[in-house]
Amino acid sequence: MRFARTALGLLLTLIGLVVTLAGAAAAFWLVGPDNTISTGSQPLTSEGLAVITAPDLLDRHGPTLHVTATGNKPVFVGVGQDLDVSNYLAGAAHTRVIRYDVPSTFSTQQMRGGIPRLTPPGELDWWVAKSGGNGPRSIAWPIEDGKFDVVVMNADGSPAVGADVRFGVEVHRGFGICLLVLGAGTVLLALGLALAVRRPAAPVPTFTPARIASVPAPARTAPASPTSAPSNPAPSNSAPSNSAPVAAAPVASAPVAEPVSPFAPERVSPFAPVATDPPAYRAPADEPITEEIPVCLPAITYPRPGPKPAKQPIPAAPMLMSPAAVARAKSPALLTPVGAGGPAYDESPYEEPVVEPETVSLVESPEFEKSDEAVRRTAALLASGALLLTTTSCGLLPAKNSLVASDTRPAVTLADAQAVVAKYNQLNNRANENRDAKLSETIEADPTLAQTRAGFVIGRKLDATGKDSTKPFTYTDPQIGAPEFGSYPMRFVVSSGVSGEPDSRQLGVWQRQSAGTPWLLTNSVYPSASMKLPPMEGLRTPRKTDLDKLYSLPTSAATNLAAYLSGGAKSAQAKHFVPSPGAAKLLEQRAKAKIADTKESYIASVSDTFTPSGDPLTFITSSGEALVFLALTEQYLQRVEPGSNAYWTSGEATAFSSMVKYTQTLHQDYLHQVALVIPTTASGGTIRILSMDGQLVGAGGS
Repeated sequence: MRFARTALGLLLTLIGLVVTLAGAAAAFWLVGPDNTISTGSQPLTSEGLAVITAPDLLDRHGPTLHVTATGNKPVFVGVGQDLDVSNYLAGAAHTRVIRYDVPSTFSTQQMRGGIPRLTPPGELDWWVAKSGGNGPRSIAWPIEDGKFDVVVMNADGSPAVGADVRFGVEVHRGFGICLLVLGAGTVLLALGLALAVRRPAAPVPTFTPARIASVPAPARTAPASPTSAPSNPAPSNSAPSNSAPVAAAPVASAPVAEPVSPFAPERVSPFAPVATDPPAYRAPADEPITEEIPVCLPAITYPRPGPKPAKQPIPAAPMLMSPAAVARAKSPALLTPVGAGGPAYDESPYEEPVVEPETVSLVESPEFEKSDEAVRRTAALLASGALLLTTTSCGLLPAKNSLVASDTRPAVTLADAQAVVAKYNQLNNRANENRDAKLSETIEADPTLAQTRAGFVIGRKLDATGKDSTKPFTYTDPQIGAPEFGSYPMRFVVSSGVSGEPDSRQLGVWQRQSAGTPWLLTNSVYPSASMKLPPMEGLRTPRKTDLDKLYSLPTSAATNLAAYLSGGAKSAQAKHFVPSPGAAKLLEQRAKAKIADTKESYIASVSDTFTPSGDPLTFITSSGEALVFLALTEQYLQRVEPGSNAYWTSGEATAFSSMVKYTQTLHQDYLHQVALVIPTTASGGTIRILSMDGQLVGAGGS
């Protein structure tokens, strides 16, 4: 067992030394008191527009990522989802960090491409963390599950990027865990050393009863009386008497202290020293004293052998024992019974007692039991330490990313959407005040931009002084519906009030065509406040299963709506729609205009035709209905009587054609934006027209 204990101690010493060194290195060199594992400052350069990390480089989530960048020019550092970063830098030359080797080695790959002029990165809102400007720029971002890229660029988006970048990962309680590992290693080291160099404890002396040869007690005769004749002493080799011992008569001499026997308190110890001049014993003259004394001596085992003590004569026990004590002394535990095949006493001369050690099996040995218990305790300690180290190691190791499919994300956050609306309010009022179509291009896109441009043209024609320019207004209390997208373009919907127009609301769609473009208002209608609008919460892009449940597909609804408006309220498609107040008013106005125009002598006939323009934008609401935005073009056509001339002399049409004579036709072109709600087949009902808003965008003839 000593060899096993030493081997186990050496093994624990080695393990403890390794764990101690690893814990110390991790705590004071790799992690540090700030719980951050840092790469140190590394130079990263690119002849292109950016230096980015590959999406699989950040393959774990949980800890906080720290990035600090310093460049000769104002630098930008940010973290974005890979679908945004990839779209933003699509076709542009840049450098990609594809591998990181501990402690500070980066492997990069040059991505070929052009050098387009990009929107400055700081103006984009899809970064999950960003910082840009002069001097060192730093970000701290809790790593999320998904595909994300770290991007370092010049703040103005120009090429030739050069910066010293420092990456760090802050692990929660990392320093404390390293100290815990260090402490566990120290404990293992101390335990191993204790087991390896420990000496066995000195054994405790054990007393083993053994039978030794008995010697005859020397015959003693009482001293002769002055008046009596001397008696002959008994021979020394007299046979022992089988008769019961005769109790000794008390002696009148001074009493001698009798030590207590270790076998029984009432028994006189046979090993106690006796006086050299024992008290006299008076016995009958004709009976010599030849009593043999059985003696049991303890076998004493000492840790180390010492000098052998000189033999001491075994004194005869004084015959001052009671019959009961004598019987106990001759008990079977000490003497061989009479009649068991031999004499009760060994008559051989006195020899050194020979003690036969008791033989005990290994498994019953106390030393074996103690060693086995020590092994069990050590194994339990090692198991606990292994569990502790495993637990702490798992705490240091961040969780592996689980998103394996292509990433999707909401088109915009609530805060960013509100910022987009606020920016639109500011720039739109400035553009309306100055009738600045260029400024409108930064916040709007077709079909809304087409209507805005046409309105500016008409305004400059009919109100050259600007007295009747559009009054400033804002969209108030915006409610955001942001579906998730996995690619560009991305869109979100806003339902808001209109300042100064309590009876009207605005329902619009903002779209970002690519990651490097701003949000632009594409569709915008103004339903009446009495119309029930669908909720913005839970708005999502349609799936095939969603479309299969609808009362009508969006493209079919657009075609039927155009036919309904072209044919009027009595058309066959009218049964599929519930018109909004604006749509009903438009149909009524067109019917009256047809009657009035055909009464003119130079007008032969009138037609009014609506046609779908572009693809409908469809969103699925939380109830399963479809919110659809679409555009329709309308041409109001007047045919001129043969031999007649016609031209526009007044009204909005003169902004596009003024005092030009036409001999065949006159036409007015309108662009309408429409919002519909298509119910599901299960819910029944018809298509509801939420709003229909038109703008004259052209006029002329042939």
